[in-house]
Amino acid sequence: MFNSKDNNTKSNNTSTGNTKKGHTLLGEGTTINGDISFSGMLILDGTITGSITGSQNDDVLTISESGLIEGKINVANIVVNGKIKGDISSSGKVEVASKANIEGNVYYRTIEMNTGSRINGQLIYQDDKKNSKIANIEDKKSK
Repeated sequence: MFNSKDNNTKSNNTSTGNTKKGHTLLGEGTTINGDISFSGMLILDGTITGSITGSQNDDVLTISESGLIEGKINVANIVVNGKIKGDISSSGKVEVASKANIEGNVYYRTIEMNTGSRINGQLIYQDDKKNSKIANIEDKKSK
């Protein structure tokens, strides 16, 4: 059973071009001060002070009821049920659950909001042309 030489049950992700993305959980009581870049799925039950960036087009950031982010967020997909103080930019889907409290602008392509959720800021629809203009403006600001 453990020493089986059956090659049919083994998978080789590198030969097929598939890479397995990780899931990261930052538990309640965890505090991070600084910027984070992630790939795959990031689940936040704790607190992050700093910007968060997803590096892939299918990344997912999930913020639970106890989660808090103070900073800019730039991810493909986001599920919010906690508190965010800062702007959100999403190239995929934004899900705002009933306990969510967002203080900042939300730049979205697709959004779903539940009853009880709160957003204190602007909801700004983004198409491909607007996304490239925002990127150009941010590049100029950083120089």
